[in-house]
Amino acid sequence: MKKFFSALLVLAMLLGMTACSSSNNKPSNDTPSEPKEPAQESESSGGDAAPETKDEHEPVTLRVYVRYSDDDTILPYDYAAECLKEAMPWVTLDLDPMPADDAVKLKTYAATGDMPDIFGISGEDTIRSLVDAGAIAELTDEVTANGFLEKVMPAAHSKLYFGDGSIYTLPYTGSEVALLFVNKTVFEENGVAIPTTIQEWIDASAALSAKGVGVLPIFAKEQWICNALYDAIVTRYIPDGLGSLHSGAHSIREEGFLQAAKDIEALAAAGAFPAGVTTLNYEQATNLFYNGDSAMFFNGQWEIASSDAALGDAVDWIPIPAATAETYETSQYAFAGGSGAPAGLSVCAYSENYDTAVEVACFLAEKYAEYNYTKRGATNIAVRCDKPMEVEQSPMNKKLSEYLEKATSTTVLGGSGSNMELFTVLGEGTQSLLAGVMTAEEFIDSIALVTGD
Repeated sequence: MKKFFSALLVLAMLLGMTACSSSNNKPSNDTPSEPKEPAQESESSGGDAAPETKDEHEPVTLRVYVRYSDDDTILPYDYAAECLKEAMPWVTLDLDPMPADDAVKLKTYAATGDMPDIFGISGEDTIRSLVDAGAIAELTDEVTANGFLEKVMPAAHSKLYFGDGSIYTLPYTGSEVALLFVNKTVFEENGVAIPTTIQEWIDASAALSAKGVGVLPIFAKEQWICNALYDAIVTRYIPDGLGSLHSGAHSIREEGFLQAAKDIEALAAAGAFPAGVTTLNYEQATNLFYNGDSAMFFNGQWEIASSDAALGDAVDWIPIPAATAETYETSQYAFAGGSGAPAGLSVCAYSENYDTAVEVACFLAEKYAEYNYTKRGATNIAVRCDKPMEVEQSPMNKKLSEYLEKATSTTVLGGSGSNMELFTVLGEGTQSLLAGVMTAEEFIDSIALVTGD
């Protein structure tokens, strides 16, 4: 990865930040026993009035627990934090970086009563566990009163509303899809064609692997990405993908689920995945791809900006290869991801600075979206942005916009849903398929024990 270029990019963006819109909310420093109603004098977050001076407020420090590990997470946070300094100079953010651990640490915080004031969260099961622990605030009244709800785009409401119709999350990105990225240079230099069908994908993996070239260093230490890869391949046979298992519309015993498992089994046998793939984390996997040591990478569409920065014209994304050449034209518009579960920023129900935390969480969500839209040309933002794009949309983003306009179906990214037991067994099974230690038939049998098929 071009670390020097990335460092210059981050520095340039931080130095070049323009003045941000301000807020004149008046947060309270009282400690509520439960989430409080917004103060009557509060106005909508992100308004155009001049910010009140620091002297008019008691200093407040808020602990913020969010992902902060790569350009996709660092740059939007830094931008939002810089905007907050201007809008609410009396507020200090104490960043607690979130690891990629499927919310294990967050649940530990909830169990010990050591919750951050503001935190990132996704998935109904994780939210439900925090609701049961009394650790997450129900924000429906607050975001209705302060105007944040009006700014959320209708297409992003699936990330806003919990299953019972309540609001616990403040989304800043819209629904996202999983993509297969390719380094065109690696394919060209090794005389291997970029695949359009699954069999071509298997053959290309074998050809590249035989030349000692890495193929697909998926960060399989995280179960969700393993599920997402399986889900994406399932859509080539059953467009509804893993989401249909949660809804009961399809059975794991159907041929499409078995065939997708056999495809992963065949890819593993062809050398598509590196040795020790289930120990590989995101940073290790991206280093292999960004440095030109592998031909492909699999991740959500948020990967576009980082891959662009690292590889430039050499990188592109392709539709997940089709089951057959005859189904390519129709299946390329069936995506994994898009029907997202609730996700975004949330607030601790017993924060000592609850009103301020709600105000700041809304502000940060809005500024995250603003950064992604204006600085990166992202179109899948959850919160409306009236500012113009400051960059030309990248070719990959432009291509994605064109494809999404023709999308025929989407499924839940990673297969997350209300059945946590199913999600966990899927994750363990897909990890085993990638590692080549489980057969497709054994995988299906393990899922059937949970689904009752």
